[in-house]
Amino acid sequence: MQNNVILASFRTKNNLTQKDMADLLNIGLSTYKMYEAGILPMKLEELNFLSNYYNISLNYLLNVSKKNITNNFRRSIDYKYLKFSLRYFRRLHRLTQKDLAKEFNTSVYSIIKYEKDASTVNILYLYLFAKKFNISIDYLCGKSLKKEIA
Repeated sequence: MQNNVILASFRTKNNLTQKDMADLLNIGLSTYKMYEAGILPMKLEELNFLSNYYNISLNYLLNVSKKNITNNFRRSIDYKYLKFSLRYFRRLHRLTQKDLAKEFNTSVYSIIKYEKDASTVNILYLYLFAKKFNISIDYLCGKSLKKEIA
C-alpha cells in the first residue's frame, strides 16, 4: 500500500510541512496526518497528484516497486482505460469477479463497481490487483506504456 515513509521523506526533502501538503492536496491537516501515519489510505487522485508533483511513479508511491522509475507519458489518470484494464486482466486470467472478491477479501459488488466506474476504485484493491498480475499501476491507470512492474 501507500508508502508512508516515502510520503514523509519526499515532503521533508522538498522542505514542506504537513500543512503545506494538506493545502496542496486541498484537504484538512488532520486528514493528511492520517495519510502520512498510515491510518487512512489516500485517494487515487491524490496519489496521482503527488506522483506528478514529486515526479515519482504510482508503483513506487504505492510500494509496488522499490525502484522509482517514471516513464509516464500522461500526467492524468485515464479512468476509461483503468476500467477496461481491470476487466481485461481479470478475464485474461480466467477469473470471475467472485474469484477476485474472495481472494482480495472484498465484495463482488465492489469489483463490479470498480469495473463499471474506475474512479471509485479502492487503493488496496488496485495494489492487490497489480501485485497479483504483476502489472504496473501506472500502466493500469493509462499513465505509462510499460506494463511490467520494474
